[in-house]
Parts: sequence; C-alpha cells; structure tokens
Amino acid sequence: MKTPRRALFAAVLWTALGLAGTAAQAKTLTLCWPAWDPANALVELSKDFTKQSGIEMKFEFVPWTSYADRFLNELNSHSKLCDLIVGDSQWIGGSPRMATTSN
Repeated sequence: MKTPRRALFAAVLWTALGLAGTAAQAKTLTLCWPAWDPANALVELSKDFTKQSGIEMKFEFVPWTSYADRFLNELNSHSKLCDLIVGDSQWIGGSPRMATTSN
C-alpha cells in the first residue's frame, strides 16, 4: 500500500506531466526546489515515479537564502532549466511566466 506521501507525490507529478507535455516527451523532467530535508525524500520518491512512467527526474536544489531570487530570475529570463518549480504563494505576480502559460 502506498503511503500518503508517495501517493501525493505521484499525483503531483502525473498532473505536472499533463501540463508539461513537451518535457515529458523528452523523457526527463527537472524539478527545482529548495535544498532542505524533504528534498532528500523527494529524490527517493521520484524513483518510483521513474519506474512507473519511464521518465527520469533531475533536481535543482538551491539553499533557502537564495531560492526566491534564483528561480524568479529563471522564470523572468525564460530559462529552460526547470520543467517544474515548487514556488511560494508570496511569489504570485512576481513573474510574468507565473501569470500565464502562453510565454
């Protein structure tokens, strides 16, 4: 039986795949997230996702002290580094890419 954490992670990734179809076709997704203890668990949980989907996961973990600046810059510069970014609700409106999917 899957743990709630594993089920949640799987649901988030499968939903993200629906939104990131071109990244999924490449068979690799890069997730950007703060560097903290849950990030280590995320790496472990991603192994089940890769087994089930065939899609490899890469991770870009950045310390909390520079996380917001780093990834808002990534978004505003239209960088292709991250397929998925775990953001913070305080960022809403801080980036044109967060406000629209047409960029």
